[in-house]
Amino acid sequence: MTCPQCGAAIQRGSGRFCSHCATALPDLPRITPEEWVSHRERFEAARADAQHAVAMALPAPAPEYGTTVVLPTLFLIGWCATAAFISSKFAEHGGGMAVAPIVMAVVGTVMFGRWILQALHKANAPVQRDLAVVLDERTEIASHRRSDGSHSTTTSYYVLLQLGDGTRRELPTSSVIAGHTTRGDIGLAVTRGGDLIDFHRYRV
Repeated sequence: MTCPQCGAAIQRGSGRFCSHCATALPDLPRITPEEWVSHRERFEAARADAQHAVAMALPAPAPEYGTTVVLPTLFLIGWCATAAFISSKFAEHGGGMAVAPIVMAVVGTVMFGRWILQALHKANAPVQRDLAVVLDERTEIASHRRSDGSHSTTTSYYVLLQLGDGTRRELPTSSVIAGHTTRGDIGLAVTRGGDLIDFHRYRV
C-alpha cells in the first residue's frame, strides 16, 4: 500500500497515519462492527490475557526532558545574557534605554519559567495504566511563519480512548504511538500528566 499524499510505501495495519508525511490513511479497523457488540467481553478477555500481566510490569517510557526542559532553559539563559549585554551597552551612553532589555529579560523569564515549570510538573506526574479501546484518532496541523518569510508546520496527534467503565478520554500523544494504533485496538494505555506515552496492543 502507498500513501495517497506522498506516495511512500507503507505497511497497513500498524497505524492510521503515514510515517513520512502524517497524512491520515483510509480507516481500516482491526475488528468488525459486529465485534463492537461484545465490548465488555473484550475487556474481560484482555484483562485475563497473559499479555496484560507482562504489560503491567513493563516500566513506563522515561520523560523527555531534552526538548521540554533543557532547550527552553538554555534559550532562557541566552536570552537573559543577551539582554544584559545590550543593557550594559545602552548604559554606557546613558539614558533610559538601558531599562528596555531588562524588561525583556523579565518578561522572557516569566514566560519561559512558566513553560519549564509546567513541563517539569507533567514529566514528574504519576504514571497511570488503564485498559482501553481506541475509538478514533485525529491530527492538528499548525502553520508558523518564520522571520525570513518562509513557513513551517507542526503536527499534533490525539487518540480518543474508551475505558472499561465507558469513560472516554482524548489524549495528546506522539507520532510514533499514533502511527502504531488504529480504531478498534484494545490494550494497556500508559499515561502521564494527561499524555498518552505508551500503548500495548493486545490481540483479543
